[in-house]
Amino acid sequence: MRGWSSKEALPQKTWEQTIREKIGHTNMVIVLVGKYMRSATGVVKEIAMAKELTVPVFGVYVNGAGGLSALPDGLGRSRVVAWEWDKIAAMVNQVMTGGKNG
Repeated sequence: MRGWSSKEALPQKTWEQTIREKIGHTNMVIVLVGKYMRSATGVVKEIAMAKELTVPVFGVYVNGAGGLSALPDGLGRSRVVAWEWDKIAAMVNQVMTGGKNG
């Protein structure tokens, strides 16, 4: 397993090209869903890029976020799980066996 996160701040155009390329090399995108994700425009763009590239996306609630937290556009509530290893493993297995974006 490799992490493809961007580790540095980049100019917008470079960021979009770099992130699209990185997402294209992945088997899935896991969104860490905090309480205030609705305003995270970069996350929304990453989700859209993943969908365009047919890379499965799911989320994991972190930092006190939960079922009532606002989600970023493009991430369905049914595609977000609690930070519990069995639930994360089940979602990884689901997307790896053909469960595409939802």
